[in-house]
Amino acid sequence: MGRGNEKGLRRGRMRAVVFTDRELDLEGLGIGEVYLIFAKGVKGGITVSEISESVGLAQSKMPLLRRAEEIIEKLEKKYDVLGMSVVFKDYEDEIESVLEAYKPDILVAGRYMPITRKMLEHECAMLFHRERFGLERVLYVHCPGGNLERARNWIKIGKEITVLGIVEPMLPPETYAKKMKECQEMIQKEIEHISKDLAVKKIVTVGGVVEEVKKFAAKLDPSVLILSRNIGVEKVREILEKTEKSVLVV
Repeated sequence: MGRGNEKGLRRGRMRAVVFTDRELDLEGLGIGEVYLIFAKGVKGGITVSEISESVGLAQSKMPLLRRAEEIIEKLEKKYDVLGMSVVFKDYEDEIESVLEAYKPDILVAGRYMPITRKMLEHECAMLFHRERFGLERVLYVHCPGGNLERARNWIKIGKEITVLGIVEPMLPPETYAKKMKECQEMIQKEIEHISKDLAVKKIVTVGGVVEEVKKFAAKLDPSVLILSRNIGVEKVREILEKTEKSVLVV
């Protein structure tokens, strides 16, 4: 199902694809254009011969379609709405198709969305929007070799910013002591570059990425976790599973 908007003028600086089944607060992100993917799961497909089941399934979808229209109408009051998809399955294919077509600056997930390596190949940031989301306290997690300018552009939206650099241990320590020191020096330089001219609290630690993120998130209670995408899809997935905080992957 598609629907377009001909307004043309952007009210903000960013284009967003929003994957959700509920209303989301997107204030503060500088979004001007939105494409909505309204997603709701249903049971598997049916055959054409199952006429009564087909009618029942169609009737069950109607309230969801109306709900999608309601969300679009509210979005139109704040943003230029580029279009809408309503999907009941095959979410990954629809997300990939929309990302290719619209080249957004950010993909916002307001419901469960499986993150894939292919998604990380796109330039857009990905926000996993939980019940609590804000820009008051930002905890940015950096690993050596991340995109410094992209990270800097995102963390500066925060009011209170902590940059956490994590160097993963190399075993045995006696063999990799020199390499570990080089990694710590590199990440310190990268953090200094990211933080230049910004009021930032800087921390460099040695440990497992997932464990250190969990520890510092509990200690600092950020309103959003920002992760450098070069930590890898498996670790991003694990962090998403272990935290209730909103997570932005950049």
